[in-house]
Amino acid sequence: MSDQKFTNYLLDKYAEDFKKATTHPFLKTAGEGTIESEPLREWLKQDYLYAYVGYIKFASSLLSKLHLSPTASSITKTSNVSRSVEVLTFSLANVKRETDFFLETASKYGLGVFDNKQNQNKDKLLGEYNEITRSYVDFLHAIGGLGSIEEGLTLLWGMEKAYYEAWSYAKSHYQDKFPKSNLSETQKALELFIDNWTNSEFKEFVDGCEEILNNSEIKLGSESSERCEDVFKRTLWLEQRFWPSI
Repeated sequence: MSDQKFTNYLLDKYAEDFKKATTHPFLKTAGEGTIESEPLREWLKQDYLYAYVGYIKFASSLLSKLHLSPTASSITKTSNVSRSVEVLTFSLANVKRETDFFLETASKYGLGVFDNKQNQNKDKLLGEYNEITRSYVDFLHAIGGLGSIEEGLTLLWGMEKAYYEAWSYAKSHYQDKFPKSNLSETQKALELFIDNWTNSEFKEFVDGCEEILNNSEIKLGSESSERCEDVFKRTLWLEQRFWPSI
């Protein structure tokens, strides 16, 4: 048990919950290109809010928790601190690119996520957020601000791993089923989304998140391990509910 990677331990123990989080009906219809524009628009808006309002501050907080010192043990490319800096700085640069990508794609293909005409029924108390997105953003801020670096890395890996596997599931239903000669605007957007979140660069980033978490020397059965496991469970709970109903 002591030699088992922490990420494998979590995935094995919560295999059914992870599957539920990454095989939602929204993803299947997205992969098939049959999803309506409205649930796709709603998901885009909520994912943008999660990323721009929650993720950026969260990743910045994780960077601030790293113990940086000018010693050979911390600055060498093989150290976990150095690798964590590399992964986290990429995550920050990438999330800014992602949020720009959300808005540009939505605008290009008529999804108008912040078009006032499409948001007349938003909650008067939560504004643009739905309940799950607001909870996710609060969770990101709480772990980023008050959690340990190990808890933060667990959340980072859990989110990114689930996202990659979810869109890989969508891609498994794609298989060139879209009518290439007559794609709808929604289908054109979906092609871009599927490619963006299943490409090799994103896979390398997810693997990097897994690497730095496993190299954090979290001992199974320890208090730190239990706290990180609680973070992973909460992440799966949110991921299962983040996809909109169709």
